[in-house]
Amino acid sequence: MRPVTVDRSTLYCLGASTDPATIAGPLRDARVRVETVPPGTPLAHNMVALAAHDLTAAELAETAAATRDCWVHLVSSAPAYPHVPALARDNLVTRSARAYAPALTEYVITQQVLHCAAGTFEDMPKPFHRRAALVVGYGAFGRTVAQTLAGLGAAVTIIRPRSGAAQPLGTGAAVPLDRLPKRFAHLMVVALPGLPELDDFIDDTLFGLLRDDGHLINPARSAPVDADALVRWLAAGTGRLTSDVETDERTELLQPWIDKGRVALTPHIAWRPWDGDPLYHRDWSAIFATGTSDRSTMGERSLRLDPDKIATDFLVP
Repeated sequence: MRPVTVDRSTLYCLGASTDPATIAGPLRDARVRVETVPPGTPLAHNMVALAAHDLTAAELAETAAATRDCWVHLVSSAPAYPHVPALARDNLVTRSARAYAPALTEYVITQQVLHCAAGTFEDMPKPFHRRAALVVGYGAFGRTVAQTLAGLGAAVTIIRPRSGAAQPLGTGAAVPLDRLPKRFAHLMVVALPGLPELDDFIDDTLFGLLRDDGHLINPARSAPVDADALVRWLAAGTGRLTSDVETDERTELLQPWIDKGRVALTPHIAWRPWDGDPLYHRDWSAIFATGTSDRSTMGERSLRLDPDKIATDFLVP
């Protein structure tokens, strides 16, 4: 993506989840007003907040076609929505990869405590102390949840999809997955984005690292978990799944274990904002702060944003 120069005076919001009324206050300090516009509104050299998950595929296509030379900020972290690649060709597109990391981490901690309260391991009576935890993925959420689990006493191992290697948190020594002991982890956390190349990444090999009575928590995306491998793991032991992101088709597949109380599906609560705070405005403000004035175009209203000056976590991969 290339740098863009935009009008810094107004943030145009598309989609209800941009929550214009809530962010208007924090952005007022930066002298930015907030305005709601419908999908497909022609926008050029503007700042745009886009809740892609609130729009239909047709509305996203219309928006991508009508938006040029803008800074478009996705209020949730997924880059795989329809037409986002097209949007990124003509605009600077950023995302709130960091904003939801604390909320997703809080979900993981809460669900693990509830899981252990329902039935503890005889050898490990506490939810985190001396537990072995696997965190699959090490983006903004993966880092946050791994560090939080470690702070609570868990022995955390990170699995990085790009390298296919595992690394105990706090050490520099990565090891191949086949060097890890079988069935050693009490907890596995899915911290992967919804990218096509990560579909079914958590397969029989990774499930072979999770204890038969372990706990899989997925607040991220359903596609990275191989559904057949998940079913085989559930069938082979007494383990439990807690997921915030299952599709209707996968829910039907999991119904026998839902009926047995071994699968808990929450109604997409992990991604909900706290106390009406959409969270993303903090990320937006961090990106906004990297901008510089370019008075040759729009005078005092101009803001030049360069992707080379923006943290990698905020950029659409």
